[in-house]
Amino acid sequence: MSVAIFLPSLAGGGAERIALFVTERLRAAGIDARLVVARATGALIDAPVYRTHGVDLRAPNELLSLPALSRYLDRERPELLFAFVHSAKIIAGIAKQRRPWLRLAISVHNALDVPRRARFWPRALFGYAPERWLYRDVVAAHAVSHDLAAQVIRRFALPPQHVHTIYNPLPDRPAAGAIDPAHEDIFARPVIVNAGRLVAQKDQRMLIDSFCQAGVAAQANLLILGEGPLRPALLAQARALGVADRIFLPGFVRDVRPYMARAAGFVLSSRNEGFALVIAEALSMHCPVASFDCPSGPRELLADGALGQLIAPGDAAGLGAAMRAMAAGTVVRPPAEAVAAHLRQFDPAVIADQYVTLVRSLLSHAAPSPLQSHRLP
Repeated sequence: MSVAIFLPSLAGGGAERIALFVTERLRAAGIDARLVVARATGALIDAPVYRTHGVDLRAPNELLSLPALSRYLDRERPELLFAFVHSAKIIAGIAKQRRPWLRLAISVHNALDVPRRARFWPRALFGYAPERWLYRDVVAAHAVSHDLAAQVIRRFALPPQHVHTIYNPLPDRPAAGAIDPAHEDIFARPVIVNAGRLVAQKDQRMLIDSFCQAGVAAQANLLILGEGPLRPALLAQARALGVADRIFLPGFVRDVRPYMARAAGFVLSSRNEGFALVIAEALSMHCPVASFDCPSGPRELLADGALGQLIAPGDAAGLGAAMRAMAAGTVVRPPAEAVAAHLRQFDPAVIADQYVTLVRSLLSHAAPSPLQSHRLP
């Protein structure tokens, strides 16, 4: 049983982390899984599973990786190619056109039902028709939420029986015991935490505006964990609003959970998501959560609002009110038992078993197990 898990790079995003997790767990189950990257760059380059079972195609970049991927496929002839991230899926789909023997599965981690201007650039230019053609013969498509699975069926015109929901797992290691000592002074006041890449999709610009307009800066600090191209603009925004001493952007941290454990609350201001695992991480730390009810993931993660506050997308006033309540300590926390029961479905062992079951079924040319394929909405 040989599987090539294909990524553009080893960037520190959620899809890349899941690809590492899947590679590790497939190998632990006796499946010869290799992590194949177009170019070995990024924050996760030192991951042990890549160091021991990784393949660097040394392509100039992800969109020019087709020749190198084709050579690898023809030489190694893996029984299954499992492609993660937009560009890798497209390149894998092109590679399959000349290789009828290749069994291709794709993994979808980001919302598809987004405005054209917010899409990955080939989708912004050409829509979804090219991918519908490229993916017409995939043996399976994986989505990280039920809502996203429904989008995959619509956008890629795939048969529902070929689309499978497997949630992202919570980290399979205990939470780090403490925050970085350099960040200790931030917690001299109540802290509202946000975590994610500093990109337009996460809309930290609106978050900062809401934090200020709602007067939360008088009560609390806003801590935004993550890196990205919008860092200079967000810092300039905080200075322009006169709250540079209340808004902190310390960059990437390896574990957000110790920060959530000490926070007054966690807020997600994203315009869209694929899953938003940070919500589950916040719940696991007994941290109050408020999130825009955006596609896809927050509603499922918060059990339709039973475990945290769902706010209409773009409602800055509603987000500000949620932060005020967090800073004041008046948020009613859900019962710990209900949270624990909900989080069991994100247990790494549970998720690993689902991936192993799916991949084994694809390698055996059998229909995937109904235990593996979660119900679609």
